[in-house]
Amino acid sequence: MNGEKNRGNVLSSILIILAITIAGTALWYGSHLSSSFTFNSPNFPLSLKKSNPHVSILVVGDIMLDRNVRNKINILGFETFFAGVKDLITDADIAVGNLEGPFTPHESVIANLKNKALQFTFDPALVPEMSALGFDILGLANNHTLNFGIKGLNMTREYLTNAGILYYGDPDNRDEISVVMEKNGIKIGFIGFHEFSYINFAKVMAEIERLRPEVDVLVVTPHWGPEYQSEPSDNMKKWAHEFIDRGADAVIGTHPHVVGSIEDYNDKKIFYSLGNFAFDQYFSEETMRGIAVEIGVDKTKAGRINMLYNIRNIRVDRDGTSVY
Repeated sequence: MNGEKNRGNVLSSILIILAITIAGTALWYGSHLSSSFTFNSPNFPLSLKKSNPHVSILVVGDIMLDRNVRNKINILGFETFFAGVKDLITDADIAVGNLEGPFTPHESVIANLKNKALQFTFDPALVPEMSALGFDILGLANNHTLNFGIKGLNMTREYLTNAGILYYGDPDNRDEISVVMEKNGIKIGFIGFHEFSYINFAKVMAEIERLRPEVDVLVVTPHWGPEYQSEPSDNMKKWAHEFIDRGADAVIGTHPHVVGSIEDYNDKKIFYSLGNFAFDQYFSEETMRGIAVEIGVDKTKAGRINMLYNIRNIRVDRDGTSVY
């Protein structure tokens, strides 16, 4: 009888210790969730606690609507071309992309596929379509925004504004390089950076420091680096680290046309390149694959910000863009 009692006491003690261990582990993980926490399941909820203010952000790569993309949209229709990513974009509270060229009424000089000039112009009739698809903000800090000069840039800004799409970033890192959007009581700031103008880098750094105290989350989206290279250059690493040191919560890059590496730096995320989102570079698997970054942002009652990340794989093909 005493032996059975002792065994029962031992079993009870083991269960109590096990319960304490499990509770302690759960408490430790709960207290250590931060922007460095990353997951890759598209079915995992982008929210830590439903009662908290929450915003879902989607950032996609290079969007080019001229040349063969223009031709395919004219044949298939805009909705069909982007049908494979429509839900991805519309489901996000804030959808952001890099607009790799201007919207102007000029006739395309490369849609015939014979002219090799890299001078893009996008049909202004597609601006309301982009808005209806779900894009809220488009970045203009890249090497094709000035393909039709300052006049083309100003046209683009006007077309986007009239369609209710915000924009940010400047090809010369000069004006309107940031934008702030507030959703569900959370302020999200975006800052553009264009490497290949080689000017006004200090303005971008100063804008990060200026905007930091005004927003809950700050994302820098640089257009940078060697084309078709997945690993970052030394300059890219240096700038990415400086962006974060000055106050950025995440760095999400474009331009190389292939997916780049991902780095954790000071508990912040650096996506060196998202690759293509809508482009006609069908000559390799690398240029036909991209990623989209989903960011779930929660704001606790104490004002703490938690960021969760999810990566979605994008397929860029002749018949449109899709998630896979």
